Amino acid sequence: MKIDLHNHTYYSDGKYSPIELVLRAKRNNVDVFALTDHDSVFGCDEIEQIGNKYGIKVIKGLELSTYHKGEAIHIIALFKNNIVPEILKEFSLKHLEQRKIRAIKMMNNIKDIYGLNMDIDELINSSKVITRANMLFHLMKYNNLSRQEASPYISSSSKAYIPSTKMSVKEGLELLRKTDSIVILAHPCLYKEEYLDEILSLGFDGIEVKYPSPKNNEEKMRKYQEKYHLFASAGSDCHGEGEGIIGDHGDIGTSTLDESEFEIIKKLLNL
Repeated sequence: MKIDLHNHTYYSDGKYSPIELVLRAKRNNVDVFALTDHDSVFGCDEIEQIGNKYGIKVIKGLELSTYHKGEAIHIIALFKNNIVPEILKEFSLKHLEQRKIRAIKMMNNIKDIYGLNMDIDELINSSKVITRANMLFHLMKYNNLSRQEASPYISSSSKAYIPSTKMSVKEGLELLRKTDSIVILAHPCLYKEEYLDEILSLGFDGIEVKYPSPKNNEEKMRKYQEKYHLFASAGSDCHGEGEGIIGDHGDIGTSTLDESEFEIIKKLLNL
């Protein structure tokens, strides 16, 4: 049984539509996956219905953007009884407009500071929620740049950078606790290790110990899991950028959770 609890569609910065992600999961023999779009629950109900049609269980969730000491920290939330909380529907609608405003300002900064080509209207219409990944691919397309060449322009060290959120990890956890969701620290291998104890001590249920990035050390992440009495999670962070691993992301089904470990999560979610 293949279980993948971290994936995206074009309802945030993924390339795939809900039907395309389900078909990709089917092709890769994935039995269960979670939809965890960035700050967005817009695709959850749609993709659940499609998954049922193709015999794939889809767990509804969200990847919440927060920060800690200036570094972006992402929290995976999975919803109990597989029902999207009303609070997060309202949050998604509010965040949609905030992301749009941020994208326009940041892309104008990039144009003014670095003189790069772009079509902001096309960017805004490309996805429901605009993230730095959307901006990255847009800059690559309009300036004939590789991913490596374009990345510095949208990085947090860029002169054009604008943070996507002012919500701290603590505030994010408080929001998600109100919804009775279970909370998982996403891709801890991508954060400064000196911050992990501080972040995990704020109160998580799980940690993503399996992740397709070459930066991931599962053995080390398992030690954090044990130290903070967390359950294990696994996610490919699929964005539909192609087969195999692209950057720190993998194709759906690349990083999967053991069925025995998934039983713990199923009970917590009342599935």
